[in-house]
Amino acid sequence: GDFYDVIRLDDQHFGLLIADVSDKGMPAALYMALTRSLLLAEAHRSLSPRVVLENVNRLLMELGQVDLFVSIFYAVIDCPTRRMVYTRAGHERPILLRSGSAQLLPGQGTVLGILDLEDLLLEEKSIDLQEADRLILLTDGLLDVSNPQGAFFGRERLFELFSTFSAQSPQELC
Repeated sequence: GDFYDVIRLDDQHFGLLIADVSDKGMPAALYMALTRSLLLAEAHRSLSPRVVLENVNRLLMELGQVDLFVSIFYAVIDCPTRRMVYTRAGHERPILLRSGSAQLLPGQGTVLGILDLEDLLLEEKSIDLQEADRLILLTDGLLDVSNPQGAFFGRERLFELFSTFSAQSPQELC
């Protein structure tokens, strides 16, 4: 049920997204395919991540798949200005690595596909990206990895790991 993509919007903007459907197997795969199609269509209609996700939510609600929902992080990056505008719809917070430190990007939002627009919370935030910034996008699958003793890797441990090694190159981080 996980998905990520980069979408060319025009000559100056591209979209960046990561998403996770609430279930596993074929139903989740079909729901994610539907969500991806809706996202691709709506992304070309607006440069506002909040507006795009509100429209996707409205369409998912109209289609009426009651037992599934999707979390999404969607950002639009303006290439000339390096400004990133984003909305988190219940998805894991991205980690920004900058100048030898790590920080979680702020922003609140609820998952898509279960709440009507009047109950949906989607904040749109923005940040000016710097040349050496790295953005870590992840799903809960990374946090739920466990060792042979059954202990989960966890959010705090992942953040600590990226904080410790934040000055390394992308290749070294991998």
